[in-house]
Amino acid sequence: MSTSQIIRRAIRNLVWMFAHSWASAVFGLATFAVMARILGPEPYGIMALAALVFGVAGVFVGAPLTESIQQRDEITNVHLDTTFWLNSGLTLVFAVVIALLAEPISALIGAPAVAEVLPALSVIMLFSSLEGVPGALLQRELENDKLVWIETASELLTTGLALVLALLGFGVWSLVISMAAGTLISVAGCFYASKWRPGFSVSVTAFRELFAFNRDTVGTYFLGYVDDAIPRFLLSLVGGERAVGLLSIAGTISGSLTGLLMGPFNEIAMNVVARLQSSRRTVHELLDRVFAMTTAVIYPATLGLAIVSPLLIPLVIGDEWIAAVVPLQIFLVLGIRDATGTFNIAILRGVGDSRSPLIILSLGILFLFILAPLLLPYGVAGIATLIALRTFLTWPVSAWLVQRAAGYSAIRQIVIGWRALIASLGMVAIVLLVNFHMPAHWSEIARVAVMIISGILSYTGLMFVVGAGQVREIREGIGWFRNHHDGAVEPA
Repeated sequence: MSTSQIIRRAIRNLVWMFAHSWASAVFGLATFAVMARILGPEPYGIMALAALVFGVAGVFVGAPLTESIQQRDEITNVHLDTTFWLNSGLTLVFAVVIALLAEPISALIGAPAVAEVLPALSVIMLFSSLEGVPGALLQRELENDKLVWIETASELLTTGLALVLALLGFGVWSLVISMAAGTLISVAGCFYASKWRPGFSVSVTAFRELFAFNRDTVGTYFLGYVDDAIPRFLLSLVGGERAVGLLSIAGTISGSLTGLLMGPFNEIAMNVVARLQSSRRTVHELLDRVFAMTTAVIYPATLGLAIVSPLLIPLVIGDEWIAAVVPLQIFLVLGIRDATGTFNIAILRGVGDSRSPLIILSLGILFLFILAPLLLPYGVAGIATLIALRTFLTWPVSAWLVQRAAGYSAIRQIVIGWRALIASLGMVAIVLLVNFHMPAHWSEIARVAVMIISGILSYTGLMFVVGAGQVREIREGIGWFRNHHDGAVEPA
């Protein structure tokens, strides 16, 4: 594909993916608000700790083996068949081991209730592994619009079924059973959309050709798992399933917001950069345009939600979740880094640098071990702070590694959205002032509505004053995307 064709496909995918993200968010928010009130923190804590167990398998199967399909310039049926059967075989081994050792594993992580769901989740993991290769093929060809349809069907069934089962009193099993149904739809959809079927042309040569990239990918996923597991494991020891559930929901809400606003960019980042890696100039221009937009949206959205969350969380999901407010606010502040830094590993892997992510993750784990003894006594809020500090401390290193591998300035990555940040901080000050002067007898709904409206108006005004330069960059970026989408430009 030519450069313009790649960008055209990327733009088409972004449109589909943003439409899907926003539509599913409206539906998901409504059902989540109901389910969170019905189930409470414990079932979500059980599922989060179960994910900790399956994360070990996720280091060696799934994406660690299939990402090489997306990154390679040339791929054959032999590569695809070898990856499929290797992935399926290893997943079967992990599924059997986890199912047989469910009780000892649950005792090890200090959560006996997890043992009940591990065998069922093992079977789900086995079926889920089947979609790895066809899903990777769709992503490789930038056919994410097809994945959107599959994910939409899966999410509608999963969310609706989970809600019905929760209302019927199934507890944590409402989450497990709905996950199983969604997995079956996703697997069937990926095979149908990709038109690919597994054969038996397994080759040791193909395995060796893929191994160099897969080896580093496995290392990256292993360190990523350790990096993610340490905080949850420590919290489970001192706070149990409830504390982990609170942390999990705080992470889910903050992650959903950033995913809603920039998730589609992140999903296609590695594939687009991989297809454009021979044209560094185009990659730099693309990142400039994307970062100008993401910082202008993420900064006010995350900081704005942080200041309204003390009123919004109990209003939407109930007083039982008030303890999740502070960790949620801490996670939301990470939006300052996520607007640009969340792409770094995808960019590095897109240009074929599979070693630098290992450095970033290793450094993050080191920070976790250093800071954990200081922050663990503060419970959920302390662990959230631990995660935030680790993320901010590794940001400059990851930015420098992107500069070294892709030639995109580290300083520019960090400061590109400074105008939007100043406007967002000004917005925060104005909203807090408005909240302070609101009559005490106003309802929480009215207070939240006024805070949101004042935030939107104040940020918009400040951006046209303080952030006029960034507004101009966004307009130019929209024109740049339009030119490439229309095929009017073919960069060198």
